[in-house]
Amino acid sequence: MFDIRELDEQATPLGFKRRGKQNWVRRTDDFVQLINLQKSAWSGEMNYLNFALWPLAFGEPPTLAESKFHFRVRADSFQTLFHFACELKSLAALRIHPIRASALSTIALTNLLDQPRTQISN
Repeated sequence: MFDIRELDEQATPLGFKRRGKQNWVRRTDDFVQLINLQKSAWSGEMNYLNFALWPLAFGEPPTLAESKFHFRVRADSFQTLFHFACELKSLAALRIHPIRASALSTIALTNLLDQPRTQISN
């Protein structure tokens, strides 16, 4: 189980701002990054730690619903979560990051990342 106070204490110094009960958000040059603490549907005491990206190349996200973001991955620890957040600040970084292979990505994001490198900024 992830402690919401501990998440808030670790996310805030990294520039994430809490939005609502379960979300923390920050902007990079290329993304809106979202941390989401999702309650389990099967256990009242269990929750999941999700990390999502919305490419600003697609404009502003219409919602902060993690399920609507173009890139989504579940983290097993705060350390892993913040590792993703620090490494995935640009389209160029996401393009080559190994987590891309196991994360959920929309077709629109895949197409954007598969464009020639000269079209993706660092």
